[in-house]
Amino acid sequence: MLIALLLAFSHPNPQPPPDLPASVYRERRERVMKELGGCATAIAAQGAAPPGPVSEFRQDDDFYWLTGVNEPDAWLVLFPKAKYRRQVLFLKPRDPELERWTGPRDPISPALKEKYGVDYVVRGNGGNALLGAPPLHDCLAILAPADTLKDERNDVQAPRQAAGALGLKLVYKRDLLTRLREAHGPEEIALMEQAIAATRAGHEAAARATVAGVSERDVQTQMEFGFFSAGATGLSYGPIVGSGENGAVLHWGKNSRILRDGDVVVIDSAAEYGRYAADVTRTYPVSGKFSEEQAKVYRAVYQAQEDIFAAIKPGVAMVDLQEVAEQSLKRAGYLEKFIHGFGHFMGLNVHDVGFGSQPLPAGAIITVEPGIYLPERGFGVRIEDEVLILPNGKWRLLTADFPRKLEDVEAWVARARR
Repeated sequence: MLIALLLAFSHPNPQPPPDLPASVYRERRERVMKELGGCATAIAAQGAAPPGPVSEFRQDDDFYWLTGVNEPDAWLVLFPKAKYRRQVLFLKPRDPELERWTGPRDPISPALKEKYGVDYVVRGNGGNALLGAPPLHDCLAILAPADTLKDERNDVQAPRQAAGALGLKLVYKRDLLTRLREAHGPEEIALMEQAIAATRAGHEAAARATVAGVSERDVQTQMEFGFFSAGATGLSYGPIVGSGENGAVLHWGKNSRILRDGDVVVIDSAAEYGRYAADVTRTYPVSGKFSEEQAKVYRAVYQAQEDIFAAIKPGVAMVDLQEVAEQSLKRAGYLEKFIHGFGHFMGLNVHDVGFGSQPLPAGAIITVEPGIYLPERGFGVRIEDEVLILPNGKWRLLTADFPRKLEDVEAWVARARR
């Protein structure tokens, strides 16, 4: 019996994503330095490991985008006017005892400098290096994005203190990384397309698994196996599997209810590939067919998507598309049941950085995810897709391989369950 089970089991064999070339990170840093007006700057790693004795450190998005370094307590210091050491990476000192628990770290060497594409690698606190900015640099820039009114970050305090100690001008460039990261390069788009492909495999498993008598958690595990079997390197976010009334809860996370005949199941879950996220939502009928009321709501959500797609033109901003979504659902009579934004930016984070009130640049990737939530009727509907903004106001649907129309979703469910 065991041999038969093993033979029937599909063994996933995911391949780790290739590292982006060091030249990609170097070019990003050069773009930053061109925007600094000759000021020196520093930015420090802000990542963290989740609680628990065995957990992997995850670098914050800005520092990772600039360096590809996935270590805590690292600093990047940029000296645009320096002759040789313009890009300097500071890493924390090695700890042989700690490395027995967490794994060995690379020694400082020419190979490590080449690995990260910097001019110099050294161990220590990079904030102190700003004291060496004069005489070539007469100003220091704060690059760390503003998240709150409190400036407690070490890479905000360091340039402020150094500027005060040296009598240098302090310049604020706190929206620079958001502007540069908003539009993705081809290497980033390729990774996100891989994440979407893995997500497609997981959603096909979900279409097959959403049958009466199983739990939301059962659907989740089948879907996640589909992600990882297709090469996912992680999950973009905690999976949402909301059946029946749970589908009217936007971020339902318990995934504990048993699916019943007549339910629809809102599944908002996606794979990650090489640190880049996907984000897809589909609504599946447990019986294989939507009821008349469910179909009416589904078609209103689908039409809202269509109206948003049609409004993507040169100069359009996220705030404009939000208005389109609201007007579409108002015409359908469901505006009060639409309780969130129509979409968000995608990238290294599932809710990535971008400017909602400025025209969408070519290279930006956004979600389009209208939804209608009817807790009093015991269900909700959301459809979420990803769109790549192209030059001249054109766009491409990155999730075009996912069935989206009501009839196509029903046909997909039927095929998956054969």
